[in-house]
This record gives sequence, C-alpha cells and structure tokens, in this order.
Amino acid sequence: MHGRFLLPLIAGCAFAATAATASAIPFAITGGSGTASGISVGSTVDITVSDELVHSFPLNVGETTERFGFLDVTVSGIGLTTGTIDAEMHFSQPTSATAEGVLAGFSVILGWVSGGVLTVLHDPGPIAFGDGGLFDVNFFGFSDSCSYCTTLSGTVEATVSLLRAPRTTSVPEPATLSLLGAGLAALGFSRRRRRD
Repeated sequence: MHGRFLLPLIAGCAFAATAATASAIPFAITGGSGTASGISVGSTVDITVSDELVHSFPLNVGETTERFGFLDVTVSGIGLTTGTIDAEMHFSQPTSATAEGVLAGFSVILGWVSGGVLTVLHDPGPIAFGDGGLFDVNFFGFSDSCSYCTTLSGTVEATVSLLRAPRTTSVPEPATLSLLGAGLAALGFSRRRRRD
C-alpha cells in the first residue's frame, strides 16, 4: 500500500527539483562604452563606464533588474554642447552580445546658470539567445542644473529584462537522478514483496 504513494511522491519531488533549477537564467555584463559626437563650443564631454556596470545576476522570465549605473557623463567648461552618444553594453551570458542605443544631449554652461538634459533616442532592441530565448535592455537618461558652476554631470542608468527563456532539453542533476533511482528501487522492492 505504501509503495503506491511512495513512487508518485518521489517522482513529483524529482520534477520539482528539475523545474526549480531550470528557471533562473544567469546574466553577466562584462563592460560597455560610449562615444560622443556632435557640436561642442568651449565645453568638453567626458564619458566613463560606471563602477556598477560589470556584474552578474540571475533572472526569471518576466523579471527586470533594478536600475544600475551604465555611463558616467560630465560636461565641463563655459560653452555649449549638443550631440549624441552611441552607447554599447557587452554581455558574455546568456550569450555574447552587444546592446546598442543612442542618447542625445544638450547643455548650456554660462557660469552663472547651467543646465542640461540627456535623453534616450533609441533603446537597444531585444536580444535573442539559445533556442527561443529573448532579453531586453533599456537605457535611462538624466538631467542636471546648477548655478555659478562650470560642470554638469549625471549617470546613464540601465535595466535588463528576461522576456522569454530558451527551449531546452533539461539534463537532470545528480540529486534528481538519486531521487529517481530511489523511487525505482522502492517500486522494485514493493513489487518483490507482493510476489513473496
């Protein structure tokens, strides 16, 4: 009697363990870059990769990361700057890929009043990986203003979203195989007892 309930219970645990291990997809961001182009009169634009950018994290389908720093942008000097920044973010997991987007900036620095806005003109498109997997990257601009200053600065932030997991033929982990083996042994033992 106990054998009838033991095998389904063990099989259920094995499938639950397989599902739990297969759901989260690992991501790794390895770096990025930003290149400014446009018109600058009396001002300079400096772009550096944020210290927060290079990191790893897991995502489940439908999840989105918190915003993290991507590019630190500084405009300095008395003058005017207008133009675009071609931005790239590099991934090594779940696939080797580059997310590209375009940011537009405008700043006026006159010494006594300064202001600027960096807006996103073009977000990266969804990136495919594996067999049907899909993730998305979004960039977020910033604004800055000050009085009696000659420097404007801010951080372009980003998020990553897992839209769809790839279709996989899952290979059971050793713990799952142990549970399955125990279930088969219990089934064989219960059948042997019935014959005796």
